[in-house]
Amino acid sequence: MKSNEINKKVEILISKILNIKSIPREASQNNIAEWDSLAYLSIIAKLEEEFKLKINQDNINNFGSVKSIVKEIELCKNTIP
Repeated sequence: MKSNEINKKVEILISKILNIKSIPREASQNNIAEWDSLAYLSIIAKLEEEFKLKINQDNINNFGSVKSIVKEIELCKNTIP
């Protein structure tokens, strides 16, 4: 899956969870009020399910923006045998 495809899926997933019409590429916890700690956990759970990720104590703090989520998905996908 290409980076732009991952980005689009992530934006759609987050917009559904946050109940927001659309999410800009630069969206993060810092600039989207609805992206609070409970939303963060919901996003992580859905990302694990959707992208078959293993989120653990080493990477759990890497999901606070669309950009960092896409980067983390790409890293995880590149380390899967």
